[in-house]
Amino acid sequence: MKQYDLVILGAGPGGYVSAIYASRLGLATCLIEKDLPGGTCLNRGCIPTKVLLNAARILSSLTAASHYGIDVIQHRFSPERLFSKKDEIVSRLRAGISSLLTANKVDVVAGHGRIAGPGAVTADGREMRARNIIIATGSSARELPAARFDGTRVLSSDDILSRPMIPKSILVIGGGAIGVEYSQFYSACGSLVTIVELTDRLLPLQDREIGRRMETILRKRGVRVEASKTVERLEKAPEGVSALLSDGTTVEAEAALVCAGRRPCTSDIGLETAGVALERGRILVDGHLETGAKGVYAIGDVIGEPMLAHAASYEGIVACDNIAGRERTADYASIPRCVYTDPEIATVGMGEEEARRTIAGAKVATFPYAASGKANLIGKGDGFVKVIGDGSGRVLGVEIFGEGACDLIGEASLAVANRMTVEEMARAVHGHPTISEVLGEASLLFLGTPIHCL
Repeated sequence: MKQYDLVILGAGPGGYVSAIYASRLGLATCLIEKDLPGGTCLNRGCIPTKVLLNAARILSSLTAASHYGIDVIQHRFSPERLFSKKDEIVSRLRAGISSLLTANKVDVVAGHGRIAGPGAVTADGREMRARNIIIATGSSARELPAARFDGTRVLSSDDILSRPMIPKSILVIGGGAIGVEYSQFYSACGSLVTIVELTDRLLPLQDREIGRRMETILRKRGVRVEASKTVERLEKAPEGVSALLSDGTTVEAEAALVCAGRRPCTSDIGLETAGVALERGRILVDGHLETGAKGVYAIGDVIGEPMLAHAASYEGIVACDNIAGRERTADYASIPRCVYTDPEIATVGMGEEEARRTIAGAKVATFPYAASGKANLIGKGDGFVKVIGDGSGRVLGVEIFGEGACDLIGEASLAVANRMTVEEMARAVHGHPTISEVLGEASLLFLGTPIHCL
């Protein structure tokens, strides 16, 4: 029976990053995965959905090409070729992860990992000894009582990605990030889309203004938005589904896509044996990501929000540092939230609403994309960047709604992580013409010395 410094259950963005990092720290590491390297993010989540969203952007660009004197006479959209491209990209990246694990001398075991007792882990009958364990088993799509997955008419995000189907109409249940992203994709592909959202606005984890703006954009593109409503009953028929909403109205569509959040995967992994505690389905951990069982850590979706791939990777690194004796506490203030819509949305730290509600003297500066030279020349002037600070001028957060937001947010995350002031942000010089200039302009506006706006 082989002895390891660390055994990791799950090879998603939390697990495989932990394995590589631990090995770099000199820890003998074993990674157990029952499915495919890369987890949900690579195989059924972040990467494949963004391939589809990129196709939607290309389709939108073809529509807008005439504004630049380009007449696109004819184009054809092939879902089969798009999904083949998706599979090709995912396969290539998955092979890359496998190569990295091999190169870093991580032992990879295929099988269902389970904690069998103190310092013991099994995988389909094979047993390993572990001085430390990281649980990184991720999450799965959440069903609704009125909308159970059947893989044909009532679909999960996993189902959507497994076949090249573009329905004539689709009902999207849930107006969070995943629901809005898929709505934009299907709308760009020509589907009639209806979103039903429980709360009073789309993207409820974002500030109200962002949700309102996104709703306006979607409505202009023909998407029907039903907010403050639930699906009370969903009836299936050979030709589609019929949904009865809480206000008594009915929505009919060829298929329904349920985007109602995700559920931590905690069953049958030996939590009871290890003495690991759960709360509302998620594993409880301390600031070092350690559970109540000594030497057993948990990271990623299995510990609950923020349920983001990059958060899982960050948590894995923090956990490994603690295992290696480099004491470190997880800090979530600088973890960004990204929504890959068109325009993109990215936020980090406090939003405007939270800052005004909780911080005395909070100040917000909003710079419009319409004042950006680069945004105008590429026809992407719809959007804004907000810099939020406290009375001392320290950066509390940044909100970006506009072209390239998910790439720009890295600079803002650096500012929040290092407790920088807005003045320090304003000293950075950005290339011209680039979208990144909006961050510098918003910082100058915050300081009362704006250049390209009044």
